[in-house]
Amino acid sequence: MRAFTNPNPYLLAKSLLPHSLAARVTLDDIVVPSSGQARFMPSKNHSLQSQLLFAVPALWGFVFSLSPIAIADAAEKPLKVFVLAGQSNMDGQADVRTIDFLGEDSDPVRARLLGAFKSDAGDLMTRDDVWVANAGVYDKLQPGFGGRRNYDKLGSKIGPEYAFGYYLGEAFGEQVLLIKYAPGGKSLHVDFRPPSAGKTGNEKIDAKVLSREVAVKWNDGREEPVVGLEYRKLVRYVQATLSSLGERFPAYDESQGYELAGLVWFQGFNDMFDVTGRQQYGQNLGHFINDLRRDLNAPEMKVVVGVMGVNGPHNEENPKQRDVRNGQRSINQLAEMKGNALAIETAGFCHPDIVAIKTAGWLNKNRDLKTMPLTEQEQAMLARATSDKGYHYYGEGRFFILAGKAFAESMLQLLGENESAQSQ
Repeated sequence: MRAFTNPNPYLLAKSLLPHSLAARVTLDDIVVPSSGQARFMPSKNHSLQSQLLFAVPALWGFVFSLSPIAIADAAEKPLKVFVLAGQSNMDGQADVRTIDFLGEDSDPVRARLLGAFKSDAGDLMTRDDVWVANAGVYDKLQPGFGGRRNYDKLGSKIGPEYAFGYYLGEAFGEQVLLIKYAPGGKSLHVDFRPPSAGKTGNEKIDAKVLSREVAVKWNDGREEPVVGLEYRKLVRYVQATLSSLGERFPAYDESQGYELAGLVWFQGFNDMFDVTGRQQYGQNLGHFINDLRRDLNAPEMKVVVGVMGVNGPHNEENPKQRDVRNGQRSINQLAEMKGNALAIETAGFCHPDIVAIKTAGWLNKNRDLKTMPLTEQEQAMLARATSDKGYHYYGEGRFFILAGKAFAESMLQLLGENESAQSQ
């Protein structure tokens, strides 16, 4: 029997449902009167209704008893907090319309994943048991936390947070919070450079300080060195979010507290264009992990690093990308990171047919689009599956769903709680 892990009666009731059904249950489907019992009654327009009628009819009108003992025990569990950091691909550039392409996957197991993110009625997944803090938006997990023009509002894109949050919500009964900080076009070598990495060695860059004008417009008036600026802003954003949880998320119970459990880092593209940066990526990443644990006062924080996978596995013919990828992989060889940090591959989540078309004539030397132009079927596939440039994984929703799922499974593995994720 699944243990109660949240004092919120709605979440307690939801925790008794099978994982595959709980993800689609909303506040409208569970009635929690003052008696302390929750009655499961799917709303009339909920696509879950027909599914439950045939799958588990006994759940209709089922009463979940939420005992004071269970609630008191659950209150001891803190809010689970995870930081998602990186540049534009952690931000996410996949238009929500491309999510459907996941259902066309030649692997039936992967194709079935679409059902977790889109209902038969066409509704995209949201979760009340997972909160997201990203720029100026503090809300429940839903589509729209990807790249957008106005970061004080939700947009129409997703990033890794969408699937990452879904699978963490599946694994934990307690409330989950994702804090995402992912400015585009930033390097680890300069922008996210951690304090213990020291100077870059480039005197001009090391001496550069934000102008007053730039500081006022983009940095809350702080005139500070450019080197390490995004590292410091990441720390400040996480700290500011954690210090105002009650204000940002009114349902948060301060007596419950929080646990900064994990970090996911997905970045690397801009480091390719600096020889020193890509060659020192591994050592800078080690400093980054250790410094964040120190500065966020989270020495046990688990870390998952997504190895850059732009244009798939074969793109390591490019020495620039190979250097960065190897730097990211290097943490798996560090004794101090064993069991608490893990770098995982993402290149395999790029759809091979899309990569083959988009890299025809250079990486894919077997095709010249001048002599073998795109077919109507290929053009239609690209229209369904992609929404951005190659350095953004072609804005392919399929990629970001699979990458987010892998990040979640790896994080749960490090936390010793991966059983439920692997069973999905």
